[in-house]
Amino acid sequence: QEIRPRDFLIGCIGVSGKTKWDVLDGVVRRLFKEYVTHVDPSSQLGLSTDSVEGYRIGDIQRLSAHGSAQAPELLPCGYLVGDSNTINIRLKGNVNCDSVDSLVFDTLIPRPVLQRYVSLLRDHRRIILSGPSGTGKTFLAHQLSRHLLRQEGRTPSPRTVHTFNVDHKSSKELRQYLSSLADQCSGEPASESPLVVILDNLHHVSSLGEIFNGLFSSKYQWVLCANHLEPVKGFLGRFLRRKLIETEIGSRSRNLELVKVIDWMPRVWHHLNRFLEAHSSSDVTIGPRLFLSCPMDVEGSRVWFTDLWNYSIIPYMLEAIREGLQLYGRRAAWEDPAHWVIDTYPWSATPTPADWPPLLQLRPEDVGFDGYSAPREGARKDPPQSDSDADPLMNMLMRLKEAATSSSPHSYDSDSNSNSHQDDLLDSSLESTL
Repeated sequence: QEIRPRDFLIGCIGVSGKTKWDVLDGVVRRLFKEYVTHVDPSSQLGLSTDSVEGYRIGDIQRLSAHGSAQAPELLPCGYLVGDSNTINIRLKGNVNCDSVDSLVFDTLIPRPVLQRYVSLLRDHRRIILSGPSGTGKTFLAHQLSRHLLRQEGRTPSPRTVHTFNVDHKSSKELRQYLSSLADQCSGEPASESPLVVILDNLHHVSSLGEIFNGLFSSKYQWVLCANHLEPVKGFLGRFLRRKLIETEIGSRSRNLELVKVIDWMPRVWHHLNRFLEAHSSSDVTIGPRLFLSCPMDVEGSRVWFTDLWNYSIIPYMLEAIREGLQLYGRRAAWEDPAHWVIDTYPWSATPTPADWPPLLQLRPEDVGFDGYSAPREGARKDPPQSDSDADPLMNMLMRLKEAATSSSPHSYDSDSNSNSHQDDLLDSSLESTL
C-alpha cells in the first residue's frame, strides 16, 4: 500500500578515523551488491554496483561512488558526528535519466521486466494491467506513473496523477468521466490537465470495447500480472527477505528460526496456487498481497499464519474449488493442501500450547469433489474413491449418465450458466489500466 518513496535500511558499515573517501566509495558499492544478492539470490534484480549513482553523508553529496569526484575537505568521519550516523545511497534513474534502477529497487521488480513496462508506456502512452486480485497492479500503476513524471522533471501530485476507481461505478459514469477528460485535455492548458490517469478495478465494467471506442485512437497494450510469471512469481520472497534484512539490522542479530519461516512462506503460497490451478483455474489463484503482512518474529508469525489459514485461506479455497469443480469437473486427484502445510510446518520445533487452534483441513466432501458429499447426520460416510476413478474419460461418461437419469437439483449447471460464470471469472482478472 505504500505508494510514496521511502528509505530502506540495507546494512551497517564501520567508518574509522582513517577511512578515506575512495575506500568508503568501494565499501558502499559492495554493501549495495551484497544487499540485492540477499533480496534476490537468483538475479540480484538485474542491479549491480554500477546502479549506485552516489551517496550522501549529512550535507555532503558524494555524486560519484567511483572515486572520480573530488574528495571533500574532511575525511568521512568528520561528517559522521553527533546524530549524523547515516549514509544515504542514491541510485540511477531518479530524475532526467533513462535508467530504471531506482524504480527496480523500490518495486522489487526485476530490471528486464520493468524496462519493458516503461518502454511500452513511452511508446504507446497507455497499457492495461490484467491479472488476479492481489498481484500488485494498482501499486505498479502508481509507481510507473511516478517514475515517468520524474523522468520529465515533474513532481507527482493529485493534479498530475488522477485515479478513477471503477468500484460501484456504472459504465455510463466511466464513459462520462473519459469524455470529460478528453474535452479537458483538448481545451485547457496542459498545466491544468492530469498528466497520468489510472483507472482502477476495470473488471467491474461489462464491456470495455463500448466504453473506449471512439474516445482514444491508439491501441492498448496488455500486460499480464500472473502469479506463475515474473514479476509476481518471485515478489513475495523478495519482499519478505527485504523485511527480514531490516529486522536483522535493527536487532543486530540473525534468528535462524525466523529465516526458516520466511523461506517457507513463498513455498506455501506456490503450493496453494498449484492446488487451485489443478482444481479450478489460474484466474482464482491467490496473489502475494495476502502474505505481505507476515510479522518478523517467530511466535507472532505463527499466530498470524494460523489465523490467516483458518479465517481467510480455507474459506476462500472452499468457494474457489467448489466453483471450479462446477465449471471444469474433476481434473486431478485430491490431496488436501493442509497435509503439505503440516508436513513442512516451520514451527514444529516450538511446543504447541494446549489451547492452540488446529489448522483446518480441506475435505473433498466439503466441495462436492466428484462423488464425495457431506454426509447427513447419522449417516455413514461414502467409501473412498478407487484409483480407477482417476480416469477422466470414465468420469465424464459417469457424469453424463447421472445427468440423464437424475433429476437432482444438485446436478451440474447448464452450459449457459457455466459460460456466464466463466466470463465473470475472466472479467475479474481485469484490475487496473494506466
